[in-house]
Amino acid sequence: MPTLYVSREDGILGRKGNGLYWRAKSGGSPQILPLNQIEGVVVLGQGNVTTQALHALMDANIPVHYVDSGGRYKGSLSSGRGRGYTLRKRQYDAADKPDECVVLARSFVVGKILGQRRALLRWTYRSRRASRLWHDACNELTRLSMVALRQENLDDIRGVEGVAAFKYFTVLSGVLSPPWIFRERTRRPPRDPVNSLLSFGYTLLLSSVTTAVIIAGFDPCVGFLHPEYRGRPSLALDMMEEFRSPVIDRMIAAACNQGLFKISDFSQSEESDGIIMNASAKKTLLRLYDERLRTSVKNDGTGERSTYENHIRARAAALALHLRGEREYLPFICEN
Repeated sequence: MPTLYVSREDGILGRKGNGLYWRAKSGGSPQILPLNQIEGVVVLGQGNVTTQALHALMDANIPVHYVDSGGRYKGSLSSGRGRGYTLRKRQYDAADKPDECVVLARSFVVGKILGQRRALLRWTYRSRRASRLWHDACNELTRLSMVALRQENLDDIRGVEGVAAFKYFTVLSGVLSPPWIFRERTRRPPRDPVNSLLSFGYTLLLSSVTTAVIIAGFDPCVGFLHPEYRGRPSLALDMMEEFRSPVIDRMIAAACNQGLFKISDFSQSEESDGIIMNASAKKTLLRLYDERLRTSVKNDGTGERSTYENHIRARAAALALHLRGEREYLPFICEN
């Protein structure tokens, strides 16, 4: 149980001795949870965690991430005890050097674009509805990945990333079977059920990556591609880019096409003009995401085969080696 999800519908997380307990809302005996079996906690919506449990989690250096009921990341709580000053100093120094930021930003964006291309290729091979548009998009993403490698400043790298994302999401609608409709990527708020699923999925992924960078000893708020802004986890946002398509997009497309979600699971938010999902859909998404993290795949960038969860941790460790000058950072590129 590397990550524990806490929601209002489920119950309350409390402390018992040197560990935690989980008591379901419906009653019954509490479930004892040893701290050494938990790597991170994600609190969804009005999920309940006692102050005593938070103290135990901080003492064990286990980060807690907060996500609102609409799936938007709100922030993280950590003990502040990293693995020493040296790595964070290297991180801060590198973030102040434009050339170093460009090197890492290129890797993150190239990894993201190639991940998008691999996702489209996979759908193209498996779908009878594949069109010339899909093949053209794959070729264009290949070209854009090479364009990104030639960029020498952050704004140009971000520009290439934006063009690639537009091309990728333009053809995503063809991947989905009726009744699912996807016209464009929208967020804050998501304006259709598919965007609602994507946004919630990306938030779960962000929580996992934030946990990995904290455990590796980084400051999650100081990144290289995403600028520092009001305490947002910029480094985690950097490192999740190469995992968006293989972990979340493939999962959401497959779940929709397999009928694991229904249109009736979604409704108009009373607080905005966005679309939100019901409790049943959230539980399904959490289950799918947990299964996805434990799926074993090969990283074609390094040749290593492991679970997505381990690949996320490995990329955080690889970034530490890069900043120490021991090894060049290579992005995660999922096998086809």
